[in-house]
Amino acid sequence: MSYASFDNNATSGSSNITNEADFQKTAQIVVASIQKILQNVSSMQRMVNQFGTAQDSPELKQQLHQIRSYTQQLINDTTNQLNDLVNCKERHLKIQRDRLVDEFSSALNAFQAVQRKTVDLEKNAVRQARQASGAAMALNKPPGSHHSSMGSNYNNTSNSGGGGSMFEDNFITGSRGQTQQQLQEEIDLQALEDQERTIRELEENIVSVNEIYKKLGALVYEQSHQVDSIEASVEQTSVFVSEGVQQLKQASHYQNKARKKKLILALIAAAILAFIILIIILKH
Repeated sequence: MSYASFDNNATSGSSNITNEADFQKTAQIVVASIQKILQNVSSMQRMVNQFGTAQDSPELKQQLHQIRSYTQQLINDTTNQLNDLVNCKERHLKIQRDRLVDEFSSALNAFQAVQRKTVDLEKNAVRQARQASGAAMALNKPPGSHHSSMGSNYNNTSNSGGGGSMFEDNFITGSRGQTQQQLQEEIDLQALEDQERTIRELEENIVSVNEIYKKLGALVYEQSHQVDSIEASVEQTSVFVSEGVQQLKQASHYQNKARKKKLILALIAAAILAFIILIIILKH
């Protein structure tokens, strides 16, 4: 499988999402990206498990490097997309965003785990290679010993005739062996440098993902604090509304009592007036 053609259709966090339609569109991209990250991590795990086996090869490590690089870029893009979802106002959108953050964090955990495992294996391989290189150098003859042996052979054979020819053969053979040994040492050194460069790159990636963890943690904390503040405001408003309703009930009660008093006073006044009128009529 080639990862060079991997196409991430997501944008890299250039706008803030404020309406639900754009929110859902970006959320779908984030979901697809998380699934892709998990697929890549699974492929990376299979490749890492082949280290030190018959399937291990430079091509395998090159393919692992490619998928790791694209996954790292995908993680960066997904982080930017999640940041775009910060300004959503509706509570159900905030819950959906927090769920995406949790799923993304789980994918990051899996990616970090396979990266750390790769670092451990690479460091172990470098350590073993250096130990093997040191042992091989210890087994090599000191400088000049080979020529001394060649000179001794030449002295032993010169007395029997034909020594010059044998000396030339030994000299050519020795020179070729030294050249091949130097080439192999250069190849081994280059391989060690490549492995150490890979280790440094992996460690930098791990640090970068840790920074993303911090940003996600800060995002969740900030938004949770805002939600708590909103809920507190809603609760406070609810208390105020309840108190207002109670006060309205009391006012209505007092108003009814006042209305009853006015009605009683009016009835009393009407009764007195009727009594006065009746007395006047009876006197006439």
